[in-house]
Amino acid sequence: MNALVRVLCGLCLILCACERKPEERKLQQGPVGTLIGEIILAPGSQLPAYTPFDLVRRTLRVSDLPKPPSECTQANEAARTPVTLTPEGRLRGIVIAASDFTRVHERKPKEHLLHIEHCRLQPSIIAAQGGDVLKLDNRDEYEFEPLIGPAYEGRGLPRGKPWPIPLVASGIDSVQCSLRAPCGRADLLVFHHPVHAISDDSGQFRIENFPAGELVRVTAWHPLFEPTETFVWLDPGQQSTIKLQLTPKARFVASQP
Repeated sequence: MNALVRVLCGLCLILCACERKPEERKLQQGPVGTLIGEIILAPGSQLPAYTPFDLVRRTLRVSDLPKPPSECTQANEAARTPVTLTPEGRLRGIVIAASDFTRVHERKPKEHLLHIEHCRLQPSIIAAQGGDVLKLDNRDEYEFEPLIGPAYEGRGLPRGKPWPIPLVASGIDSVQCSLRAPCGRADLLVFHHPVHAISDDSGQFRIENFPAGELVRVTAWHPLFEPTETFVWLDPGQQSTIKLQLTPKARFVASQP
């Protein structure tokens, strides 16, 4: 009898799931618009910078690595300020993401290329979706040890042998190299949806297929800055423009003399 009950319960769950699928598909295919905008630095603020210790990943077991190339010193100094400013005062390299919406157009999984070249990880920030793949590639002769999250020990990444990393769960992390041979830093954000963008070289962004017909929260984010947000309502097919202002986090700003 218990076995029969379990079978019947299992059938009920399957039937319920099948009945919900058309409704779920309907929720994922709502009307859309286009959101464009710019990210500006708060007046009177200076660009923030990571400390040298923000650019390295410490492992429990330290590898016996050869001395890195001399150009790495200058490359890591430059990596401390990944967000740069345009002549118009806009910020490059800021993530803009939507939340609190109920309908979204799905997209196919993508591959995001992250490479080490001249001792530095590029790009400095990546916004992805769960199901995407991060392809980590070393273009230098030196075998750096790039790491994501806590690790017991590093693993050298030979030149020309990319390392594919599936991005499964949503969250925030960073890619850094081991303490003996820093390679800058790349911040990684993985969302459960595709409604996000990164401000480009002009400090502007564009999000196609932005959820329309509902009030959506839009957040601008970077580890060096205090997050800021606004709420956006788009009518179907509408294009709208917003401006978001960011203030650096105090601990990343050098004290004034």
